[in-house]
Amino acid sequence: MTDSELDEEQTPDELFRTAVLVEGGLGAIALGAGYLVGPSARDLVPTTEQWEAIVGGIGLGIVATIPLLLFMSVLRRIKHPAIEKLDELSDHPMIGLMLKLNAWELLAISLCAGVGEELLFRGWLMPFLASMVGEGLSPTTEAFSLLPEDVSVDRPWWAWGGFASQVALQPDATATWTEQFSSWWTATQGWPMVVALIGSSVLFGFVHPMTKLYIFVTGMMGFYFAVLLILSGNLLIPIVAHALYDAVQLWSAASEAKATGTASD
Repeated sequence: MTDSELDEEQTPDELFRTAVLVEGGLGAIALGAGYLVGPSARDLVPTTEQWEAIVGGIGLGIVATIPLLLFMSVLRRIKHPAIEKLDELSDHPMIGLMLKLNAWELLAISLCAGVGEELLFRGWLMPFLASMVGEGLSPTTEAFSLLPEDVSVDRPWWAWGGFASQVALQPDATATWTEQFSSWWTATQGWPMVVALIGSSVLFGFVHPMTKLYIFVTGMMGFYFAVLLILSGNLLIPIVAHALYDAVQLWSAASEAKATGTASD
C-alpha cells in the first residue's frame, strides 16, 4: 500500500488523533527514559511555584520564534529547486490532509510537537549524550547538568539554568563575557555538551525526512533550540518557540491551501 493510498483511507480527524498521540508519545518516552536511566527532562521545566520563570520562559519563547520565521521567509525567497520543493510539501497527501484541520486543531498538534519533541531531543537526549560522552572521556566526571549545583537557591526568572545562571549566581564585574563563559564551559563539560548538541540536532533533522534540504533546515532549527536551552536552562523557551513556529507555518500553509482550493473537502 502506498503512502497516498494510506492517506486517502484516513480522515482529517483520524490524522489529528494520530498526530497528537505520536507527538505526545515522544514526550512520554522522554519522561520514561529520564525516570529509568536519567537525566530527567522534567527538571528543566520550572514548576508552578516558579511562576516568574514560567511566564518569562513563555515570553522569551515567543521572542525566540521571530528569528526562525524571518529565516524561513528569507530562505523561501531564494530561487533554487531544492528550496522550491519546500513550498511543494503541502502537495504531499498527508500534509494536504492535515491542512484541512481547523486552526485550533493545528495549534493542538503544534503544541504537542513542541512539548513532545523538545522533551525528547533537548530535554532528555542532549543531556543524556553529554553525560555519556563525559563519562567516556573521564569515568569520574559527574553527570552533565544545565542546572545550578544548588537548585534550591533563589535565582532570577531569566536564569533558571545554563549560562544565564552562571552570570546571575556568580557575578564578576571584573570578568568579561568571554571569561565568564569560559569558566562556565569548563564547569559544565563544554566539549561533551557540544558533541551532544550536534548529535541530538542531527538526529532531530533525520526524523523529519521530507526532503534533503528539509532535513538540514530542521537539524539547524534543532541546533537553535538546543542553544536556547544551553543559554537559559529553561526548556519552556525552546518548547514555546518550536510550538509557535510550527503553528504559524501550518496556519500559513492552510490559509494558502484554502485560497487555492487545494485543501477543500
